[in-house]
Amino acid sequence: MMGTSGQPVFIAFEGTDGAGKSTIARATFDKIFESYSKITYIDKNRPPVSSGYTEFHMSRLREVLWDYPDNAPLDQLGDRHWISLISAWFQATDHAAIRPLIDSGVSCVADGWYYKYLARFLLKNESLAEEALTIFSTIRQPDAVIFLDVDPALAAQRKGSFRLSESGAYDGGNEDRLKSFIAYQNKVRASYEQCGLANWVRIDTTDLSEEAVLDKAVSAVQSILNGM
Repeated sequence: MMGTSGQPVFIAFEGTDGAGKSTIARATFDKIFESYSKITYIDKNRPPVSSGYTEFHMSRLREVLWDYPDNAPLDQLGDRHWISLISAWFQATDHAAIRPLIDSGVSCVADGWYYKYLARFLLKNESLAEEALTIFSTIRQPDAVIFLDVDPALAAQRKGSFRLSESGAYDGGNEDRLKSFIAYQNKVRASYEQCGLANWVRIDTTDLSEEAVLDKAVSAVQSILNGM
């Protein structure tokens, strides 16, 4: 079953680090997939691709983008390199995984898309921010985005440990990872306003149990699937 219009849809979960995107997105899919005959789950870091070469190629990109050591000096390569490489990852994910599924009538639920990275780049200088907006605007936009909104202080409690990139170490963060994480994530949260947040489904998770967040997410996805 697809939306009432018969069109497959691409739904992405978004949120700052520690918001629970992967957990809630996967649990939401697990709750609804039996009710919809044509829907699949997309792990944004390991998208389902049909070609062995594509998987080989993306596994190399994955290693560079996501599996680096925590103390890796990413800034040595410059922001423009990372803007281009992250954009390339999502372009490939769209071309090799999402587009074929949508074209075959299958709806997709992803545990994240490019917005978190764009929100970070928007905190750079004005020139870099404009470049990031331009480059990321060429990537497929989801038909609907569900934003899991969380107080960064609460997210910090949930996570317990923080990568340098999560605590703003490359953007003026200090050595106190906890305080730096909270301050940086608050800035990233504000940046989301420039990414289209006003048009997204927002779930304030701060005072909700995981089960309550899941219930709201399931309701939101079902509404999107049934209404499009």
